[in-house]
Amino acid sequence: MKITNKQYAQSLYEVVSQSEDDNVKVVVKNFVKVLIKNNDLGKIEKVITEFEKIWNLKQGVLEGEITSARELKDETMELLNGQIVKLLGAKEVNLKNKVNKDILGGFVARLGDTVIDGSVKNQLQNLRSRLVS
Repeated sequence: MKITNKQYAQSLYEVVSQSEDDNVKVVVKNFVKVLIKNNDLGKIEKVITEFEKIWNLKQGVLEGEITSARELKDETMELLNGQIVKLLGAKEVNLKNKVNKDILGGFVARLGDTVIDGSVKNQLQNLRSRLVS
C-alpha cells in the first residue's frame, strides 16, 4: 500500500508535536530513514509542504491568496489580512497577492476551502442573474 504525502505529513506532525524540543532532530532523522526504507525520499518536498499546512492549521495560522486586478499596496494587504483574521477567527493569516486582470476589480480571497469573492466580475454576474430572473 502506498502512503500519500498527506499521510506522511500527518504522521510526522503527530510525532513531532508530542516530542520534547531536544528530540525533534532525532524524530526527523528517523522519519527520513522511513522515507528511504519505503523508497519515498523523492516525496520529501511535497511532504514538507503538507506538514507546513497541517502545522499552520493546528497553530491557527491560515495560508491564503488574494487575487486582484492589479498589485495591491502593503497597506491594503495589511487591512485585508486584519479583516480576514477577524472574519475567520484565525490567530494569523499569511496572504500572497496574485494579479489577474480578468476579475476587473475588487479581490478574490482563497484560504483553504474558504473563498471570499468580492470581485467586480462576480458582482456583475450576480446582477445579470437577478435581472434575467
